Amino acid sequence: MALVIETGQVVDGADSYVTAAELVTYAANYGLTIPATEGEQEALLRRAYLQMNTLPWKGWAVNRDQTGAWPRYGVLSNGYELPSDVIPRQVKQCQMAMAGEIHADDIDPPELRKGAVIKDRVEGAVERQYATAKASRSTPVAGRQSLANVAGLLESSWQIPMVRG
Repeated sequence: MALVIETGQVVDGADSYVTAAELVTYAANYGLTIPATEGEQEALLRRAYLQMNTLPWKGWAVNRDQTGAWPRYGVLSNGYELPSDVIPRQVKQCQMAMAGEIHADDIDPPELRKGAVIKDRVEGAVERQYATAKASRSTPVAGRQSLANVAGLLESSWQIPMVRG
């Protein structure tokens, strides 16, 4: 099933901010590994789209029935209010980066990653012991580099929204 692209106009049934072709270009430009087939690429984009709904975005959704976190109103970036009828470039880049990160976790699951070799022993049979992987290395990559794209669009835990009324 083809992706339904959210353009900022609250598209009914939207499940992505970008197309699979845009993901292919982004992956080539940033050296990301992604699946070869368009169907698998679209599935990754859908997963990233859903994951992005969990982020603490600034502002408010423009419509209670929209499927994704964007479009939003009341979002300031570098002192300028973003239009509420477009999807910012940073949000699109975040989705594509997150899709690449999700795929990286699919092909190299964090729970199976090992630390450095701390002991090697050879006496007939080889015995190898690994260090425990650091939490920062063994956690899923989704939520790392992708968030750098939208750092200015997310609420910090220390920020308190102020509303005059």
